[in-house]
Amino acid sequence: MATIIRKDRVLTLTAVDATPLDGSTAGRTYQASDRPEKYSVALDEETDAVTIKMDGTGADGNSAVFNIFGYGKDSPAERIYHTVTGTLGTAVAGTGRLFAEVFAGTTTHTKTIGITDSVAAGNSVAKIAFDTTGVRFLVFEPITFTTLTAITFHIREWGSK
Repeated sequence: MATIIRKDRVLTLTAVDATPLDGSTAGRTYQASDRPEKYSVALDEETDAVTIKMDGTGADGNSAVFNIFGYGKDSPAERIYHTVTGTLGTAVAGTGRLFAEVFAGTTTHTKTIGITDSVAAGNSVAKIAFDTTGVRFLVFEPITFTTLTAITFHIREWGSK
């Protein structure tokens, strides 16, 4: 079987989530019905894994902290990568935008999370990759922005045919 790139999806966030998912607050439980739509990306059913890059409107050294959750079609949230800090470097992503060159966080996924090309002062484009078997939605929950006005996640889906 050949590995194919299914889609590249983009999600832009401009503010932190004032009421994050906590598992027990009404409207913020881990139930599928409480999945925050504005932070969600739907994956194709054939997607086996994703590779994620981030850019932001800001300057070298600015950062954002976020969580990544996964949901099955009708299943509760599962943490994938928790309290992730994405720090901008100097690689240009567009006018006034820079790519994150470092990712650091706590993996809570049942599979290995790969962080590649994550080098402080490396003028690189850091990447997060993980298996998404059984995951239908990814949720990127913004926690804090440090001097950033927006962040954009670039989610490349891939799988087998």
